[in-house]
Amino acid sequence: MEKKKLLSKNYILLMLSGLVVSFGYSMIAPLVTSYGVALGAGLTAAGALTGIYSIAALAIRPFSGYASDVFEKRNICILSTVLITLAMLGYCIAPGIRAMFAVRVLHGIAFGIQGTVNIAILYDYVPRERLAEGIGYYSLGQVVSQVCGPGLGIEIKDRFGYKQLFWIITIMSVLAIFFILLTDKKEEGEEKKMPAVKKRGVPFSFGKIIAIPCIVYALIGGLFSLENGVVNSFLLLAAEEKGIDGISLFFTLNAAVLFGIRMTVGRIVDRHGLTAIVNVSLVTSMAAMAAVGGGNCLWIMLAAAVLKAVGQGTGQISLQTACMKRVDAAKVGIATSTFYIGADLGQGLGPVICGKISERFGYEIMFYAVAVLMIIACLGFNLYQRRTCRGRQDDNKNPEEKEGKMKAEAST
Repeated sequence: MEKKKLLSKNYILLMLSGLVVSFGYSMIAPLVTSYGVALGAGLTAAGALTGIYSIAALAIRPFSGYASDVFEKRNICILSTVLITLAMLGYCIAPGIRAMFAVRVLHGIAFGIQGTVNIAILYDYVPRERLAEGIGYYSLGQVVSQVCGPGLGIEIKDRFGYKQLFWIITIMSVLAIFFILLTDKKEEGEEKKMPAVKKRGVPFSFGKIIAIPCIVYALIGGLFSLENGVVNSFLLLAAEEKGIDGISLFFTLNAAVLFGIRMTVGRIVDRHGLTAIVNVSLVTSMAAMAAVGGGNCLWIMLAAAVLKAVGQGTGQISLQTACMKRVDAAKVGIATSTFYIGADLGQGLGPVICGKISERFGYEIMFYAVAVLMIIACLGFNLYQRRTCRGRQDDNKNPEEKEGKMKAEAST
């Protein structure tokens, strides 16, 4: 069998489509609340515009993974990108705050589907032994858009206004559709080579929307999203309270290091064991949160920015790759959506819970609490890995019993 190269035509086109969509999201993200106010909404309703997007994306995640496994991934990818384009058009023509809520729900649903299926389709586009490397390069687009998108969106809005910004992003989204349409369709006989689930006659169950073997990895991966959400929400306030100037450099340095990590981490993950990499990522994340909590000068905060980038950059890619490798090819979509559910929960619940902690005990204790959570997760992860390895050894000793389990799972 001929080894597929990583930078194939389909892979590059998928990267370009994902980059355009991520840029569109990042350009709008910092302006949603202010645009809601401009439409006449109060601060509470305008703030809810941001939250409703995340809720919609979280709600659709399990079903998007199921759909990408049951139906042809490319078609789902095209559909979701079309829905994103319609949502962008909705931003342009929405007459008031009520219509904007509907647009935000549509955007969240479409983005939740597209984010899941794009990662799942990478499984078809890159060699399995270079899967982490492929995901790492793909995620570079998200890093670039997060760094450049907000500033670019604000600049366009200040010069031309909200409506013109939304029209520009709508045109960009049409370009994303064009990139996906240029990818090759799956050959008719290709699907038969994979142990796919039956399209019809299979009863719907919890296991059809959640990859149970991936739950632990998804929850631990969600901790990195929690860490990210807490830092984005409270670091500026904490630095102001401590009198630290120039804290914006934290985000710049973090993004620069994260970009470098994503360029190289895929090769490391593909060549080394999951346990060691995740341990390093959790320990460095713990050190980053401890430094942020106890640091009283800029250089400590910048050191924390580097540690955070190392932990997040290595941990998320390795756990996401492990989720996809823990299931067969027919359930890659479900594994991807399961991982993203953990990320959505961490990103959404983290600032809320940690906000309560900061109100009662202060920012320092809040960041220390996140650091302690990382250590607890590290201990739990290692216990789970030992149990998993022991279970695999037992299966190898009893191949007949393992075969029976596989048949039982297939029948359900």
